[in-house]
Amino acid sequence: MGSLTVDCTKDRFSAKELAVIMGISWQAIQKRADQEGWPCEMETGRGGKRKLFRRAVLPVDWQARIARQRAAQAAAAIAPESPEMAGYRAARNYLEDLEREKEEKRLIKERGLVEFARLPEARKREAEACWEVLKAKDAFIEAGGFGRIQGAALFCAQFNEGKIPLDDGIVEIVNKTGKLHPSTLYRWEEKYETQGLAGLAWHYGKNAGRTLLTPDMQDFIRAMILEHNRVSVPKLMAGLEARFAGQEIPASHVVWRWASRWRDENRVLLLSIHNPDEWKSRYGAAFGSASASVGRLNQLWESDATPGDIMLAEGRHTVIGMIDVWSRRAKVLVVPSSKAVAIAALLRRCLLDWGVPEVLRTDNGKDFTARHMTRVLESLEIEQDLCPPFTPEMKPHIERFFHTFSHGIVELLPGYIGHNVAQRKAIESRKSFAERLMKKGAVLDVKLAAREFQEICDRWIESVYHQDPHGSLDGKRPAEMVRSWTAPVRRIADERALDVLLAPAPQDGGVRKVGKKGVTVNRRHYVNTALIGYEDQSVQVLLDYADVGKAYIFAASGEYVCTAVDPDWSGISAADLASHAKHTQKKAYAEMRKEARKLIREHKIALVPEDILAHRESLLANVEELPQKTVEYSTPALKEAAFAVADADRTPNAQALAGRIELPPEVLEYEERQKKVVDLRQKRRERRVFANNEEIYCWILDRIKAGTVTETQKQWKKEYEAWQETEAGKARRKPFTSTIGIRALTGETAEAAL
Repeated sequence: MGSLTVDCTKDRFSAKELAVIMGISWQAIQKRADQEGWPCEMETGRGGKRKLFRRAVLPVDWQARIARQRAAQAAAAIAPESPEMAGYRAARNYLEDLEREKEEKRLIKERGLVEFARLPEARKREAEACWEVLKAKDAFIEAGGFGRIQGAALFCAQFNEGKIPLDDGIVEIVNKTGKLHPSTLYRWEEKYETQGLAGLAWHYGKNAGRTLLTPDMQDFIRAMILEHNRVSVPKLMAGLEARFAGQEIPASHVVWRWASRWRDENRVLLLSIHNPDEWKSRYGAAFGSASASVGRLNQLWESDATPGDIMLAEGRHTVIGMIDVWSRRAKVLVVPSSKAVAIAALLRRCLLDWGVPEVLRTDNGKDFTARHMTRVLESLEIEQDLCPPFTPEMKPHIERFFHTFSHGIVELLPGYIGHNVAQRKAIESRKSFAERLMKKGAVLDVKLAAREFQEICDRWIESVYHQDPHGSLDGKRPAEMVRSWTAPVRRIADERALDVLLAPAPQDGGVRKVGKKGVTVNRRHYVNTALIGYEDQSVQVLLDYADVGKAYIFAASGEYVCTAVDPDWSGISAADLASHAKHTQKKAYAEMRKEARKLIREHKIALVPEDILAHRESLLANVEELPQKTVEYSTPALKEAAFAVADADRTPNAQALAGRIELPPEVLEYEERQKKVVDLRQKRRERRVFANNEEIYCWILDRIKAGTVTETQKQWKKEYEAWQETEAGKARRKPFTSTIGIRALTGETAEAAL
């Protein structure tokens, strides 16, 4: 194959070499490398510089393909084979490569589901709209028998004319990009093949987490906030200017936005440092209570719901069932009458427990064709076989299972266990139960809670149905059929790919705040020590209705946090959980406080005030003062004092001392130095200090108006105005510097400028 033209025994590969190995364009390779930030090495060759990626930084499935091709190349180099064996081996390798490529594409789509589940709702709608358009295009080309290029062009023309009957919401989203063009469809197809469903979202995450602050600046701000929780933005700016003098400091609003976000994300940690008592009162862990599952396995699944409903203690419920036709193993879920969420929950549980089927056969009701269901089936390459309405005979295996279920489960219900009832009455009661459960619209009253009835159903399936000989299996048991299957079973590699089958918790779109008792939903408290550190933060809570004792917790950013449990439903000791939670929380926050103190020490936060003063003093050393105009100032009191001095000069003693007095040379020299100091101080008082460049600019404008401006001053004005038009000047990120000094600008002498 073409991929063997690349030497796979080496450790570094270029984008073009990887494109040959993976069978995709080198542009797609480079784009993914840029998006995921793969480390690379630059190499200079005949065509200039190129990026080389080490095998270790490539995706795991890419590394596996390279390893396989390296092994094939090594085997081919050992010894020549006979033509027959070479042809046989080539054909086998070809088929194996086809199967691997198919599996790799499935894994890509699976990972796309993981990323899709993390997208905001707006981005999800965009991806879904693109996916729906691609499906419509494929159906259009297949139905018309067009070629790929011709069909895409015709489809776009029909779509732009409004002749493709898609949902108005989908059309509205797609029309935001302008007229639909074949190149757009090709681009969407490439993204779907290389990134899965999430790749169809527009520009999502392109600038996420970017900031003008360098990592060192971010660490400095963290340390300042950890040491001084209420430190203001001006103080942060002053500290940055002092510590990172000579570097470009971002504008204050950038610092404010970053610091505000970090404070909000770490408010509980900050509270534990600066107010431990309040932290313990508000967020101290209070989890629990200290006092107290044709021709092969998974080839075809069938799913349906019982026609009748069951009235349980919590209200009307329905039984949803799933069966693997080959083994006849089954699984049921007792849920409220709203079934769309329940079907998704049962499918999720079967996918995790049984593996991935090839075909899922259901009826075409809205509960089985919901968008999130078809999206998962498409991404996992599961064919959905929709039966026509009112044709239960198209799903005979699940229908037969429900008949067996309705006759068998009755023996485990209250009124049939531990009672000496006449055989005729028991048979009549069983018949009545089964008939009503299998009759559409009927409601059967069972004196049980939903959890208790679900437990009875599960126990009956595992201990009775799966262990009893089945007539259609030649007397074999469903459990025995499953154990007899030794071929590989496709499994979900990442459970997060099935998160779209989970249901948001009721109310507020499933958003909850982590409190002292974990996450509360329907008066159930879901807890996990991984929630420590998320106190008072909003999280997305998704529920698996196949196991209501668990809740799947996601951070606001979409990242998976943990699977939380309700101790009362999971069987975990509430007292043990409480003790473990408090110990874990104490250890976690002690470690965070230790890191905080380390960060404070590394950045020497205690020296920041002195650094700021020294930095500001160094700036003042470059400031020169201009001469200041003066006027004589006098008051009556000053005049009287002058008269008194003059009068004293006329006293006899003054006249007596009017003669010449000889002073020692050192005294005369000292007096001359003092006179010069006084004179310089007086000249300094008469100079004016400019607060900033704006005042100098205004001063020059005044001199232009007065006609006293010099060429030097005109040149300074020209430089300042040019700086104001630059990006740095507009954003005020860098201070203005001129080639003209302050003394040359004002025309002072060196002595006057002292």
